[in-house]
Amino acid sequence: MKPRGAPGRQAWRLLLTAAGLFLVFAAGQQAPPLAANQQSGPVRPVATIKVVAVAANPADPYVIETMLPDGKTKIQVGTTGLDNVSVGVPVVLEALAQPGVPVDKYAWTLLPPSKSKAQLSARDQQVVQFTPDVIGIYKVDVVLTNAAGASPMASLQLRSGEYIGVEAGHCADCHPKQTEEWAETGHATIFREEVNGLPDPASSHYGERCIRCHTTGYYPGAQNGGFAAVQEATGWQFPALETIQAGTDTWGSMPRALRNMGVIGCENCHGPAKEHVTQGAKMAKSVDSGVCNQCHNGGGNHIKGTEIKFAKHSEEESQAWTYPTGPSRQACVRCHSGEGYISFIANPSESASWNNSPEALQCASCHDPHSDKNTFQLRVTGKPVNAVGIDKDFGLSATCVECHNGRVPPEAAPGGSTPHYSAAGEMLADMAGVTYGQEVPNSPHGRIVGSAPIKSPSDPTGQTMLFGGAAPGPCVTCHMWPTIPANAPDAAYRFQVGEHSFNTISPDGQYQYLASCQSCHPGKKSLAEFVARADYDGNGRAEPVQDELLNLLEVLKGAIANAGVKSVQGHPYFDAADVAKADAKVKSAIYNYLLVRGLEGMDGKAAAVHNFRRSVALLQLSYRDLSGGDVPRAAFIAATPTARPAATATPSATAPAATPAATPAAAVAEAPPSAGLAAAPGAQPAARAVAKAIPHVLTGRDQCSMCHTTGNLAMPANHIGRSDASCTVCHAPPQ
Repeated sequence: MKPRGAPGRQAWRLLLTAAGLFLVFAAGQQAPPLAANQQSGPVRPVATIKVVAVAANPADPYVIETMLPDGKTKIQVGTTGLDNVSVGVPVVLEALAQPGVPVDKYAWTLLPPSKSKAQLSARDQQVVQFTPDVIGIYKVDVVLTNAAGASPMASLQLRSGEYIGVEAGHCADCHPKQTEEWAETGHATIFREEVNGLPDPASSHYGERCIRCHTTGYYPGAQNGGFAAVQEATGWQFPALETIQAGTDTWGSMPRALRNMGVIGCENCHGPAKEHVTQGAKMAKSVDSGVCNQCHNGGGNHIKGTEIKFAKHSEEESQAWTYPTGPSRQACVRCHSGEGYISFIANPSESASWNNSPEALQCASCHDPHSDKNTFQLRVTGKPVNAVGIDKDFGLSATCVECHNGRVPPEAAPGGSTPHYSAAGEMLADMAGVTYGQEVPNSPHGRIVGSAPIKSPSDPTGQTMLFGGAAPGPCVTCHMWPTIPANAPDAAYRFQVGEHSFNTISPDGQYQYLASCQSCHPGKKSLAEFVARADYDGNGRAEPVQDELLNLLEVLKGAIANAGVKSVQGHPYFDAADVAKADAKVKSAIYNYLLVRGLEGMDGKAAAVHNFRRSVALLQLSYRDLSGGDVPRAAFIAATPTARPAATATPSATAPAATPAATPAAAVAEAPPSAGLAAAPGAQPAARAVAKAIPHVLTGRDQCSMCHTTGNLAMPANHIGRSDASCTVCHAPPQ
């Protein structure tokens, strides 16, 4: 693969290092390491040691099981995966080689503090464990061996310590901003509120097993200063459910030392801090999702960590997270590195300040662990911080739009610039593409989906709101809809779609999750059921919108080829030499083609859902500008000039004149599927037929103006000002 902006092949060279064989670009850009099967002969391993984060989930292979103080109830607890660990709690370690390199032998050693009796669970396995038994430094080493030889020794030091608590540790003295922000979050208050039965004591179901995640350092049996250890020392007993449901002030009656540990505090995410406070020992810091997953993947209803494993955002070996980093890729890390995104949000105008470490998206990339300023502690809500040209309020979806936008404005298209791979933000903001001086029609998704709080469909009372009662915006509404219930017929795909999987289609491509569509498109089970209202690609039939757009992309690609620019597989997708000689018309058409197509292989599938009408209009206008006529035999989707073009204006800068073969815009825009198919190009359907043929049932959607506005979905200007109720006088639903 050739990186963007790279010259010819002569600029690449091979470099052999201790870490393996690399392909290096002379200007300083380093490509990903060659896989083992791409290298000649066996490759010696290079070892690294990973502290494995453990979820408090029975399904986690390394879950730590212990007992509640009653000695009868088994619970699971987790660990952070940090190198700052707790006394008395098992530590899981994994030895890793570079991707694709086999390992035949593992050789571990452990050097504990002088008074420790800790031992490794094994010395010759890939994954080993030990339990720190005293405060101090534990050093572990590993050597990996295969047919090519032994790796250099990898070493890791872990600090074992005890917990002290936010109040007793005086965290606010040195970290006032973080502590003040944290004090307003649910992490600081959830145990206090729940143990008192808040907000509704009578409906509380709070139990003692919940506090494993709602307190600091909760490891029964470990004398580590955490909540369980203080509980044992003070003799405090968790209240009966009847006491909680009575609204008793249990929190106020607890020993102060126990209240000190009754929070999800600094040490839950950074490790034990007593030695940090008393001796200046260094604390740990990581944005790795394993820190969050110790609780947020704890099983039951707490399965965000399971969901996100099915998301492309978490594919650590994906080129999206390994390639766009390093030299000459600083502009990419704002979205293609988990920590890069955090640093970008903190300082969006200074790219030199952005962290360019290779890293997949993590929980803390989108959610600020300290601040409760925004709903769900999201770093961005409302309007995106820096998405080129987008100034729309996207609600909770602003976090998504921050990265899922085209980066390059259409004004740069005539000069040969092309959009980035995902222009969902522009599509949903009704502003994407080169419009050739036309006012382009838009589908209603960007305007109405998630624009207001949504009631939970699972609550017949209508009292429960999804997404915390906030306006979720279109991205969150469709891609984070509540996942499949455990007792549903299609529960096999539970966690693989919706919520933090971000998927509307399962990873295997076999299941389409359209639950979020049902309020406006009841009964739809497949995207193939969404059929275009007319034939926009000229093949003689109206097809599902995704197929219609795919075919129209091929039509435009053919027109671009006829203009002298060949398409190629892989970046830059069109022959660079041909593009360099092309005029502004061709470059503008290429911009619109790539904008609608999206990633190679997506073929406009996303654009067809996000904004089908705009996508069709952009491709048809590009074809018209290139060829001088409309797509043969195709219905032309509605588009109107924003201003009358001057006689001397060039076609690329103004709206081209309609050809006689073009279907009148209003006719296609208003025509239902039957009328659109029956009418020959240029024919005007009967007015009464249009008025009587509404393609959807009005029940439950009596606000016609929510979708049908001037210039969109073809509501005529003389309809403006009429009440929604008057629409049904002429526009009766189908019988």
